Amino acid sequence: MTNILTTLPLKIEIMRKERDAYTKLFEHIDKDLFFQRGIDDIVFMDNETIEKQWTILKNAVFQNKSVAIRGYGRDAKGTDLYFKLYEKMFGNTNIFKDSTNNAEPTKLLKNLTTYSKTKQAGKTLIINYQISHLFGRTKNPLLFTCPWNVAYIPKYLDPFTGHETQGQYSEEFKKIILPILKEKFKDYIEEYNTIIKTKIMDTIDESLQFVKASKNSNIDELRRFETDVKNELSEI
Repeated sequence: MTNILTTLPLKIEIMRKERDAYTKLFEHIDKDLFFQRGIDDIVFMDNETIEKQWTILKNAVFQNKSVAIRGYGRDAKGTDLYFKLYEKMFGNTNIFKDSTNNAEPTKLLKNLTTYSKTKQAGKTLIINYQISHLFGRTKNPLLFTCPWNVAYIPKYLDPFTGHETQGQYSEEFKKIILPILKEKFKDYIEEYNTIIKTKIMDTIDESLQFVKASKNSNIDELRRFETDVKNELSEI
């Protein structure tokens, strides 16, 4: 027969092996209020600016004008695979890699909001904010510099939005914020999803074959690329 007195210390020891800093945080402050106020502190472009810039971006992608994407692969060495893909898919040979992987979104927010991360005349200096892609997909030219996909996010929210974050609070926050963002940008997301369904899904396999035929890459690399492409060019 098991003696509960001998097993109890072991159970306590097991329970004590996990200490979550965010659990400790929410012992001091109200979690729901923290999340809601954090969302309220996100800085977006204004609606009129978003509409104008979205039209400019769509035209640039489909009219062979310069559009940035984030680098792909280790040291961005695989980015040329995306260049070749978009040459076939969009007829665009002017897609380019962002110089720092965030320079173009930074420039966009500085030029099209009243805020700047560096001191500049006529702008409010914004501190302890970071530039984030709300729906990711940074190798997608329709979304990397998309005005409704980039925003200034308070850095204190990063532990709950970053890909490297683990635990229940990150999952809980994402379940709260994503529906809010999807509702806020509902019309733009619907338009984007229509573009994916009508102009991309029917050509994606043909475009991938074009890349495979024109690039001297190994099979494993191309398989990873194909998987990544279908994630990057997916609906929201």
